[in-house]
Amino acid sequence: MKKVYIVCATGIATSTMVRMRVEEYLSSQGIRATFSQARVGELSADRIDADLIVATTGMPPEFSKIVPVVSGVPFLTGIGEEAALEQIKKALTEPR
Repeated sequence: MKKVYIVCATGIATSTMVRMRVEEYLSSQGIRATFSQARVGELSADRIDADLIVATTGMPPEFSKIVPVVSGVPFLTGIGEEAALEQIKKALTEPR
């Protein structure tokens, strides 16, 4: 099972919206995943235990060296949502 972190500035409002959309999409694709929501300030790159981060806020660059990071902004704006979903699918199904 894949582990997905949904990250925003506060860890509550926008991450919940994004989580619902990503969870629905992954389910429709037959990809099993667990989700955790967090504030960007709560995470530490050296202790990250995820297969993917979907972030609605800027992530420090060291995270993308360890785990794929996909922008969650398209899920809030509706612009580029399909491309973001494809990035998520690719990150969770193809070897890194």
